[in-house]
Amino acid sequence: MSDKQTLTLARLINIAALFALLGVLAGSLHLQFGAGEQPCPLCLVQRSAMIGLAVGPAMNLLWGIRARHYALSILAALVGGAGSTRQILLHIATPGDPGFGPAVLGLHLYTWAFITFLVGVAGCALLLMWNRPFELGDTGVLGTRHWHRTLTLFVTMWVLLWVLVDLIIIGIAVIPECGLGMCPDDPPPGSDVGNILGWTLVLGVGLVAAILAYLVDRRMGETPQTQSERELLAQ
Repeated sequence: MSDKQTLTLARLINIAALFALLGVLAGSLHLQFGAGEQPCPLCLVQRSAMIGLAVGPAMNLLWGIRARHYALSILAALVGGAGSTRQILLHIATPGDPGFGPAVLGLHLYTWAFITFLVGVAGCALLLMWNRPFELGDTGVLGTRHWHRTLTLFVTMWVLLWVLVDLIIIGIAVIPECGLGMCPDDPPPGSDVGNILGWTLVLGVGLVAAILAYLVDRRMGETPQTQSERELLAQ
């Protein structure tokens, strides 16, 4: 495998990881806005850890693939996994407890969150054993202006901007529920917009991110190509 192919594969893995996390976040946001299921404090810990788990791949794409970026994702996954485990044990300890929130394929969302964090830790550990991407001196999308010639810049910026917008939505949505104090342990149901409109809003965020990514792609495509970029692309 050439250096260009190695770097492309490593970037694709990071992009795929971000899209997978976006799928989890989309489901949780739909339950909140589409079905009116307000997140509990432990749910918010897990949701925040999901964003933290996305930080490593995002940094890899922006500034280059580094071992410390994967390490940050592992630390976030450990925090989220602790929150998931705590919530699982709380409901196991009470006989007849139906669990918090709806179940998906027989498992509650906090159980799926635990599985997601476990997969995230295992995935980062495996990628840390793949030394070659670290040796190539990758500078990421911000350092390689014609990066889209080896991997579509549009897709990269799309997933990064989608994660950013979801982060902003999560931060703003906490204020009506918790204010400036502690969040309620058992929050009352919030207002919902319905299943179809809920998914429309959640996926609409992706459409907005896609439009912004297209504008960024066009802008960066106008930047002159450097000698180092020509050498990398020629491999």
